[in-house]
Amino acid sequence: MPGRGRSGLCARIVGLAASDPGGAFAWLDGGEERGWLGLEADLGVADDSMRSIEAIEALWRAEPQFVWIGHLSYELGADLLLGRAPRAGRLPGLCLRRYRAALELGPTPRLHGEARAGARLMRRIDEAPVLEDMSPGTWPLGPLRALWTADEYRARVARVREYIAAGETYQVNLSQAFAAPWRPEWGARPLAVRAAAVYAALRGATPATMGALLAGGEGLAPPLWVVSNSPETLLAVELGRGVGGGDLARSWPIKGTRARGGDPQADAEAAAELLASEKDLAEHVMIVDLVRNDLGRLAIAGTVEAPRRPALVSLPTVHHLVSEVRCTLRPGWGLAELLAAVFPGGSITGAPKRRTAQIIDDLEQRRRGLYCGAIVALMPGGLRCSIPIRTGELDEAGLALQSGGGIVIDSDAEAERQETWAKVRAFDRG
Repeated sequence: MPGRGRSGLCARIVGLAASDPGGAFAWLDGGEERGWLGLEADLGVADDSMRSIEAIEALWRAEPQFVWIGHLSYELGADLLLGRAPRAGRLPGLCLRRYRAALELGPTPRLHGEARAGARLMRRIDEAPVLEDMSPGTWPLGPLRALWTADEYRARVARVREYIAAGETYQVNLSQAFAAPWRPEWGARPLAVRAAAVYAALRGATPATMGALLAGGEGLAPPLWVVSNSPETLLAVELGRGVGGGDLARSWPIKGTRARGGDPQADAEAAAELLASEKDLAEHVMIVDLVRNDLGRLAIAGTVEAPRRPALVSLPTVHHLVSEVRCTLRPGWGLAELLAAVFPGGSITGAPKRRTAQIIDDLEQRRRGLYCGAIVALMPGGLRCSIPIRTGELDEAGLALQSGGGIVIDSDAEAERQETWAKVRAFDRG
């Protein structure tokens, strides 16, 4: 292992990404916690339906030393939920790759997979440049702009209230789209260099527990990179860690947000206001109940647990309310039925999930793509899926991303619009 410490290792990984390593580069970045790096995939599965997931699971369970990394798009889950035919998008709905070697990033980095492939991976990391323009103070993108006007956003919030008043939903997670162009001085650099610079700046200023930097894939036209600054875990499964030696499943839904204050007193007041907000607590409890029900479909009876009140998590730009929901899965569960139960996540659809997904289609009228889908790792001892919020796609035109929030009957439209901006503040440095 490189003897240069965790920060030095991560700087090398950024440099490796910038050196255009090919379309299988995948870095799941858990900050100081556990993460994964894969570079060379020997098997890749791309599909716009879930029909391949059972075959992938069989390969993973047969050879658990090999890590799989990839994504599921929001539309893949919505199509499954609504029982409609899969729809092709810019990225495949499902894309998972098996890595002959993967580096587990934690307090003590460990290699998994084949020894020779692992040696190649470590050699590539050792040889990667540490580029000066990867520093956190460098930002290659211009100003961020919303694609809806303020009036267009507020009109959609009004329509959500109409759906709620009609009894069709209780809460809708409405998102709007944003875009930012490349700064002219960055335009001639390779896309891999620009993507690595964006991610280096994000992780330096606003580290996220479920961050990710992913190459869009070989042969994708036009090429793109995914950058994720997400704090939210859709699902984590730890084999053999549950009640009676069963498999433990956990989810951490986030619902309830306040922008961080500009000074310590204002920041403390914002956190206290969020913790005391009956409206935010009611929204949070609604989503926690939905996640409890989702996990309960595959749980051993009596093992589903959730706290009575959420915890406060303070990120660099926002405060959130978060709860851990856990259960022990019943014996014989399969990945396809587990994903059918929990995906897409309730915190990024609303309640009830099925009808609210239809309403989201009606109001947003654009594909979410990877945003609000899942970034997936199948690894030794279990699996982990993030919900890629605070997540964008980078191509030759620049950055495209979305940001949303839960709308209920008494939501203030302008406050909700400002919340969407607070959530993408880390990307708005132009």
